[in-house]
Amino acid sequence: MTAHSTPGHTPDLPQLSAYLDGELETRAQQRVAAHLATCPVCAARFAQLQALSASFQTLPEESLGFDLAGVIEGRLASTPRRPAPPHRAGPLGWWPVAVGAALSITVGLFMGSALVTASAVATPRMTAMRVFDPMPPGSLCIGFEACYVKGITP
Repeated sequence: MTAHSTPGHTPDLPQLSAYLDGELETRAQQRVAAHLATCPVCAARFAQLQALSASFQTLPEESLGFDLAGVIEGRLASTPRRPAPPHRAGPLGWWPVAVGAALSITVGLFMGSALVTASAVATPRMTAMRVFDPMPPGSLCIGFEACYVKGITP
């Protein structure tokens, strides 16, 4: 059986990377070292990670030439702080909000009851639509009678 023929082969790439960076606990580090000594596939992968890490070390270090944090802190310090204005509800207080909420609930109830009433009137016209029963799940029904036949439970 080869080293990578089973799913979940250990060590995986993140574990090899953590081993390379010295981030594993002592026991896990010993297990990975023992595995690398016996598994040529993982040893080759680890060698590739070492080469990649070494190539990152050779990249030049870029710098802005100045400390950007100091510039930002200086700008923040020079900006005058204005206190937040206190919340004013206005001369009527919360009445406009309460009236608007009550009005929207009333309109919603009125429209909902109009739909229920309209579905009761439309039910006789919907009996011709029974050809398409059973209604697929999630379909819209005008009324209870339009979607369900009496005596059959959904």
